[in-house]
Amino acid sequence: MKKILIPLLALTVLFSSCKKWLDVKPEDKFIEEEVFKTPQGFYDALNGIYLNMADNKLYGRTLTLETLDILAQTYYISTTHSEIRKQLNNFNYADKDVKAKIDDIWSSLYVNITNINRFLENLDTYGSTLDEQTLSLMRGEALASRAYIYFDILRLFAPAYTLEPEVQLIPYYSNTSYEAAPFSKSSFVMEKIIADLQASEALLLKHDPVLSLTKVDQTVGTIDVGNKPFLQFRNYHFNYFAVKGLQARVHLYAGNKSEALKAATTVIEAKSKFPWVKSSDLSEVSIINRIFSMELLFAFESPRLYTSYEALFNPALDDKTILSAGTTTRFINQVYENWENDYRYSSSWRVDGGKTYPVFLKYKDLSNINYRNYRYTIAGIRLSEVFLIAAECEPNTTKGLAYLNELRQNRNCEILSTEVNLTDNIKKEYRKEFYGEGQLWYYYKRNDLRTISGATTTNKAVSKDNYTFPVPLSETDPR
Repeated sequence: MKKILIPLLALTVLFSSCKKWLDVKPEDKFIEEEVFKTPQGFYDALNGIYLNMADNKLYGRTLTLETLDILAQTYYISTTHSEIRKQLNNFNYADKDVKAKIDDIWSSLYVNITNINRFLENLDTYGSTLDEQTLSLMRGEALASRAYIYFDILRLFAPAYTLEPEVQLIPYYSNTSYEAAPFSKSSFVMEKIIADLQASEALLLKHDPVLSLTKVDQTVGTIDVGNKPFLQFRNYHFNYFAVKGLQARVHLYAGNKSEALKAATTVIEAKSKFPWVKSSDLSEVSIINRIFSMELLFAFESPRLYTSYEALFNPALDDKTILSAGTTTRFINQVYENWENDYRYSSSWRVDGGKTYPVFLKYKDLSNINYRNYRYTIAGIRLSEVFLIAAECEPNTTKGLAYLNELRQNRNCEILSTEVNLTDNIKKEYRKEFYGEGQLWYYYKRNDLRTISGATTTNKAVSKDNYTFPVPLSETDPR
């Protein structure tokens, strides 16, 4: 990306919040030599990558809580809501404010790609300061992070892959460069994503402590992981099972159902590491686990999550500002099939704050703020998604239904009979499962759905073009 891919700028973005040495070291080469002389420099750099991914411009808000779910019609957008929300709700990507939002998403994604590429280059140059385990894990996590971002660039800015795999819209960078990369075919970008995930898997399989943990979201003491704080909280890093989950997501989008099922099965066989949420996890309001953190293969930690909640979902907001499922219970009851005992409904929706309709509480802060295990957490990849992928990809429909029923049973829902339409019920679970997480929009796109039942419009018509953001003019201008 010609306006962003400058090594010194990438370093500034990556480290400005972590280090003060930028004030005294003017040359990026000398800065890198100084920073990466010790393992701590690499720890700070990788942490910076994850924090930047969790920024509000990306997975801390825009691509999870807000923009993509507006597109998926999950929120009620009235005539009195802001203009940009109304234009997004109607897929008007030519609107000036929407164009600016899309441009910001594109730029932010590519800045993070630059940071990751520079980090990988510094591992090559200065990685001798790290032990073998740390070097392998860091390289594996960085490769998976790059794959995660490129995959979303592909899902956002190129047509659905199975419909148009040869369209050339995405510049691909595997290293930092002053030169603009050519626009690559989606098939080329997909190959690179899959290759990064394969390389990441091989590195993590050798060294990831997640393989020996009983439960991945347990608070592990540093002594338990060789006195390396870096090895704690593996579900906030791209661990081995997060990579397998991402492989399942990628292969399904690419139409490789057998490979998607194989990756999903690997996670399902280790599901005890990511135990299903229980009613007891939701019974105490002061520490209620609305995010179902124990089930997360990978998660973002967003320091500004509760500021976003206050701006988007707080019941104290007026009707023209709040994002909700509507001023009646019509849509929310439709989504949850009139079953308020579904854990996803009962924990995240409640009539509150003077509103006469249910408001969205999934990202409300805990009243017991000393309980820190899952505060500031936004899902990246869920165990439930892996079960949905397995249900969709399993050629034996009886087995597919069993995967779907295991999810439903662990959401306090009735078991479905063998007579049901499996595809239709998979869609219903996507609608329930990923509220405020951005994944429903990608499901609709992958399946090329031309009508969406939404909170604002009962049956919203969607064209193929509505599913694809235009590449910003700043990128398509003479290169």
